[in-house]
This record gives sequence, structure tokens and C-alpha cells, in this order.
Amino acid sequence: MAVHYPADHDVFACVLIDDPWCAPKDAGLVRAVRDKLGCSFIATAERDSTLRAVLDLEQKTGRQIAWVAGTSFDALVKKKKTIPSKFMRFCTVEMKVNPIMDYCRAYIAPVVSMRIGIRHDEQERAIRIANNNPGFQKRIVGKSDNGRNIWGKVEWRCVEFPLVEHRITHYEVAQWAKGSGIDFPADSNCVGCFWKPVQQLRKNWDEEAAKMEWFAGQERACGASFKDGITYDQVKAIGIQKDFTFGTGAGCSAGYCTD
Repeated sequence: MAVHYPADHDVFACVLIDDPWCAPKDAGLVRAVRDKLGCSFIATAERDSTLRAVLDLEQKTGRQIAWVAGTSFDALVKKKKTIPSKFMRFCTVEMKVNPIMDYCRAYIAPVVSMRIGIRHDEQERAIRIANNNPGFQKRIVGKSDNGRNIWGKVEWRCVEFPLVEHRITHYEVAQWAKGSGIDFPADSNCVGCFWKPVQQLRKNWDEEAAKMEWFAGQERACGASFKDGITYDQVKAIGIQKDFTFGTGAGCSAGYCTD
């Protein structure tokens, strides 16, 4: 998207977690992320390689990428007193949508034209977004006389789907990534995203054990599960399906996470 469909502004929302066991071992990466965010940084629920890829992408395009972050995943779970799931999908809104919206309204314009990287082979996501009045976001717009929050819908964007329009599929994206000179991770987004297939989550236990343990720990603490019908401890115990196609994305209906 950034290379083939350049925008006036590029924004990356980083999902933060507060577990030092998940902190990047590369001290230089930690410093770079802190500088980009302008705030403290311990770890991310995404792969560390995703952070490196975003930094490298900035060098490749020659354009600055603005980094934003909302409340940490830990603080969000504590505030909500539960973990997100497909029945309570608050994670993307709180940690991706709202920080991006706040940045756009503060530094770009009250209403922006936003390109979302949903591919042609997952265009059902674009249809869901388009059908859900995507230009508005529910926010606190004031206070009542008794101090209660007044909620309203704030208009902040109109959406475009250039990859759908130009019939770009996962194959084309993957082929370009291989020759880009950037080490893009095969699996993007939060490593424990509940939208991911069970087999992808199982593979992530092998590749991102500390972060998957963080997700499993949140399930244990809340007595709930991210994914319907199976806990992440149970995911860890299943076998790897050798013919499964890994790295095809999370399929989040919010439309902010994948390529």
C-alpha cells in the first residue's frame, strides 16, 4: 500500500503490552520505537519483526511514518474486566482505530480519506466495513449536568479499498514482499489475535512463545477465552497441520490490521 498507493500521510498504530518478558532483545529496536512513539515502550503484542519492517518501509519510501499507540493491552483488559473476543470486539477500536483517529483529527484534518489495505481475495471484509457506516466513530462528545459522559458519533473519514479495486490478492502481495528487500513477517498483527485460524495460533506458540504465553495468561486471569470453544493453552497442545497455508492474515472485520 505505502509503495504502490502512496498517501499524503502514513500512520502505524502499535499495540502495546506491559510484560517485560515479551520485550525485544534488541535494545536498538526498543530505542527506535520509543523515539517514534514519543512515550515509554516495553513490548508489543505484534511480532518484533513487524516493528522492524515498518521502520525499514519508512526508509524504502523516503516518507515519514507516524507511530501512534493507545492504552496498553494489559490496561485495556483491566479496564474492561475481560478479554476481547469475536463477541466483544473492542481491541482493534481501542488500540488501533482510536489512536489513528485522534492523530488524524489533531494533525491532518477533521475528516480524512483513508485507504484500507483489504485485498481482493478478502473483499467480504470491505463489504462489511462499507455496510457499517465506517465514516463515523462513537466517542465521548461532552458531559451532562450530572457528570455523565455524553456519547455521539463523530465523522472522521471516508474509506477506499485500492487493493480490492485493482484486484490485488495475497499472492501478489507476497510476491512483492519477497523482492522488496524488507523482511516482512509471514504472519502479521497481534500474534494471539482471535481472528487467526487455530493452526496459525499453534504455529505462533512455536515462534512467539513468550507473547502467546501472555495471551494465555490473560485468559487464565479472566476465566475466559479469546477464541470460541478453545483456550490458548489447549491450542498449544494440538499438533501442527503440515499442509496448512500459514500467514494469510487475521481477517479482522474492523479492517485495520492486515496488509
